[in-house]
Amino acid sequence: MLNNANGKIARYIQIKEKISELKSEAESIEAELLKEMTVDLEDTKYKSVYYADDSGNTVTATRSDNLKLVYPSFLRNIFGKAYADVVTEETTYKLSAAAKRLLIALHKQDYVRGGSLEELIGSLQLDDKSAKALHKKLKGKNFDTDVKNLIKIAGLDEDKAKKNAYLAAEIAAWTEFMRLMELNGTTSDADIAKALTWIDGAVTVEETPKITITSV
Repeated sequence: MLNNANGKIARYIQIKEKISELKSEAESIEAELLKEMTVDLEDTKYKSVYYADDSGNTVTATRSDNLKLVYPSFLRNIFGKAYADVVTEETTYKLSAAAKRLLIALHKQDYVRGGSLEELIGSLQLDDKSAKALHKKLKGKNFDTDVKNLIKIAGLDEDKAKKNAYLAAEIAAWTEFMRLMELNGTTSDADIAKALTWIDGAVTVEETPKITITSV
């Protein structure tokens, strides 16, 4: 028999009600943060924004892209000889992280035709030592990492670092796409246009907001 059943049950109910109340309050604050994020990121290529209190605690609101397959049968046409390397056939189709990143960029047209990371680094007018160091670090695959390296190595302020990190990602996306096309021996303008049409038909991209809290 449960000892002190009345007290424990009453307390349990109080705790559950408090949890529900706090959860509702947290969801309300989160909704407000996401609404503010939508306004702050509108007409920008930025994916995240952070808000801080006077104590240094921060809340980061992020828009993440989720890739969903519409016509998975197009994947074999898109990836050609690389299909087996990046696609796992199960009950559903499972793409590698690199393949998802590439398809999201191409579907959203987040790419720059031509250009190279070397040219981007050259445009920053760095000394040889810094340029070589940045060349080893700037990959266009991880935005946050690229921003940190552009600030640390290139000495850019945060805003310029973010803009160049996005440009690096756009350059890297097209470079990776052209590597794929070269692998499959399909590099003509018609081949490229056809592949991009396949991608537009094969997938859809949904943005999912996320909140991250950093306490000090």
